[in-house]
Amino acid sequence: MPVRRSNDGRWRYREIVRFPDGTRERISGSAPKHVNTKVGAQQAMLDHIERALHPERVPVRKEVLTFHEWFHGRFWAEWVTGRKNKPTERRSKTIIYECHLKDVFGSLPLDEIGVTEIAQFRAALVARDLSEKRINNILAVLSKALKYAAEVELIAKAPRIGLFKVERPEIVAWDFEQYARLLAAAPTEGPEWLAAVALAGEAGLRVGEVKALRWREDVDLIARTITVNQQTRNAETTTPKGRTRRTILMTETLVQALKRMDVIREGLVVRNSDGSAKTDGQADAAMQRICRRAGLPVRYWHILRHTFGTHAALFGVNPWRLQAWMGHKRIDETMLYIHVAEAHARDLPDPVREAGQGEPDPDRRVMRMIGARAALTPGRDARGKDVAKPTDVRKEKGHLSVA
Repeated sequence: MPVRRSNDGRWRYREIVRFPDGTRERISGSAPKHVNTKVGAQQAMLDHIERALHPERVPVRKEVLTFHEWFHGRFWAEWVTGRKNKPTERRSKTIIYECHLKDVFGSLPLDEIGVTEIAQFRAALVARDLSEKRINNILAVLSKALKYAAEVELIAKAPRIGLFKVERPEIVAWDFEQYARLLAAAPTEGPEWLAAVALAGEAGLRVGEVKALRWREDVDLIARTITVNQQTRNAETTTPKGRTRRTILMTETLVQALKRMDVIREGLVVRNSDGSAKTDGQADAAMQRICRRAGLPVRYWHILRHTFGTHAALFGVNPWRLQAWMGHKRIDETMLYIHVAEAHARDLPDPVREAGQGEPDPDRRVMRMIGARAALTPGRDARGKDVAKPTDVRKEKGHLSVA
């Protein structure tokens, strides 16, 4: 029988080819790994016979790059660099390659990476107990590299890579009083950190956007607006996430926090004494101290952005306006905050509700209510008025955490 299945599960073939001059030659082989079937073995045998009988018809096979050569060569130059991936994206791809892809695929030619190899790789990641989100991130990098190889015709077709369906992560935000306590505790770290907390909690800026905000170019104290043009992460300044420039109205709390800063209004808003940008480490350490002084569990800067979005939704903001303020590329990201407000509706504190009364403009009404949260707890407000010390965290309700 010319085609049979061996003990290791591979379909193999063996046949004798008879040439026109009467000579004979025995040939053998197996089906390709990605088509390990009886039909695949039969087709491989027919192809082998054709090559033996008509060698002049066999095209010269181009040398195929290994995955390592491709990833760090044309893919990196043309896709990663050529499409201006942000520093955080480049760093993420480098880490994923070195930690997960290099040992498995680095030495393989591109055309030998098929569905079987990818399925085995996915199973190995699952066996390591990695989260589905992390596995998806790893597979996405692999997929982009292989799809681009197919686009430039280095391989005939990129193998299909299926990703896990992952539920959206929980939105975690401070409640009204907890946020006010953070504002009250922030001045003990200095007026620049009060301004940083207010920029994140009153305008929804990411921490990288806070560190890159400039007085002259981005802050308009007369019009009372903040324009986000750039961000700084890992000591590199780039466009904001999503490359979306946006303008946000300032609340009275944010205006007062900025006015309290005793700096020349040139250069960066939140900066070191020599004018240099705050580092990621400085920002995280400052937030740790602020949370402890407020008597709250330590949570970092992005929770303040979630707090801004969640509270704006609770105050009835238009979803499209919130999308513009947050700088989201897709409305479904913004709708997460709207769903939170619908699922967890609650009575608004009197100072917040009263702040919005009488304001006909819906955007300004929401921002007035956002700014009124600073007065909800004993402490020190954005104008610097001293009041009582916040209570112990163990007596407080937990942070707002919803799916």
